[in-house]
Amino acid sequence: MRLKTFILVIIIVFALLYSVWCSAYNQDIEEQDDVLVIDVKGIINPIMSDYIIKSIDSAQQNDMDVVLLEIDTPGGLSESMRDIITKIMNAPLPIVGFVYPEGARAASAGALIMLSCDVNAMVPISNIGAAHPVSIGKDMDKTMEKKIMNDMIAYIETIAKKRGRNVEVSKKMITESISLSAEQAYKDSIIDYLANNRDELFTKIDSTEITKDKHSFIFHTKKPQYYFKKMNFVQKFLFHIANPNIAYILLILGIYGIIMEFRTPGIGFAGVFGGIALLLAFLALSHLPINTAALLLIIGGAILILLESMVPSSGILGVGGVVAILLGSLMLIQSNEPAFRISISVIIGVVVFTAGFFFLLATLVFKVQRKKVTTGREGLIGEIGYALTDLIPEGRVKIRGEDWGAISYDKQSIKAGEKINVIKFDRFKLIVKKCEN
Repeated sequence: MRLKTFILVIIIVFALLYSVWCSAYNQDIEEQDDVLVIDVKGIINPIMSDYIIKSIDSAQQNDMDVVLLEIDTPGGLSESMRDIITKIMNAPLPIVGFVYPEGARAASAGALIMLSCDVNAMVPISNIGAAHPVSIGKDMDKTMEKKIMNDMIAYIETIAKKRGRNVEVSKKMITESISLSAEQAYKDSIIDYLANNRDELFTKIDSTEITKDKHSFIFHTKKPQYYFKKMNFVQKFLFHIANPNIAYILLILGIYGIIMEFRTPGIGFAGVFGGIALLLAFLALSHLPINTAALLLIIGGAILILLESMVPSSGILGVGGVVAILLGSLMLIQSNEPAFRISISVIIGVVVFTAGFFFLLATLVFKVQRKKVTTGREGLIGEIGYALTDLIPEGRVKIRGEDWGAISYDKQSIKAGEKINVIKFDRFKLIVKKCEN
């Protein structure tokens, strides 16, 4: 009896211990946060802004605990940056910014986005800063430049104070356009952590607490569950064609397609290709700060080249077209922001191609103009035939198998069967002379 009681007690104790262990294990699993990872790589433009905002909304709808922005950007549009920051500041869940991978940067607009995150970090080999506002689309006078500078200083100061970061260094990113290494940014309290990868980052912030809109959040990120939100096909497509170089090339290809359609109507393919390329180019350019006058200059230059191919002008129209395209290309996007510059090598390539196209066109036109006429009455001049009858001085001759009335040149008589050469026309008769050999 005692043995049975002892065994029963042992079983109960082990059952209780197992229950406690399972409870602790399950609790540990349940407490691990779900993290949505968003890849912020490339220019900050309306498409990137839309992608980030919708991804944060998706994280909220799917009960995610944390959103991680993995940032590598040269900067971008101020309006798109402000839309992203507004979403981050008002999101109902913690947003973590992480400049990743090694060699990445959070420059210009990216620096302000990093400052606005609830928690931020960088890999050791990365940089942040250079957020001085630049002219987008047009040159600014001193008054306007001062207004924009003061507005941006106040904006970054507000964000830095809200997130408890170094206000003075943050302002220098605007006023002096400084750029900081990851170690310096950490030392100056611009970022919260240095980490080599996302696992190391979340291990460091595990169990830390933040307050956001009077709500406290405790990170449980020792072993978080990662979920990845990528751009969908439409977003990715629009984002890539919104690259200034791609948009510019699409514009030029579209213009050339339309030129070829006008030059050789009825082909169809060139017109369809050119139309689609132009539509895509205008869609892309709508997301970029373009100079309308420069765009018109490029289109005008293309029209001049088209006119050169239709109404030869000794090259004047063609040269003017090439110059107009060159000037328009250089001024198409007037911005000191590196993210929005059209590569000078791309512009040179397009202009060289245009000049080569014009030179080929001019050469072909010149050859056509100098080529001997081979059709109609004019095509008979210089042809050799023979006399069907005696020409004293009039008679009949045969040229290209055709029977023609002819008059002997200088009233010289030509016997039937002798070879003759056509000199010119006189109304409906040929003027011919006897061949010397």
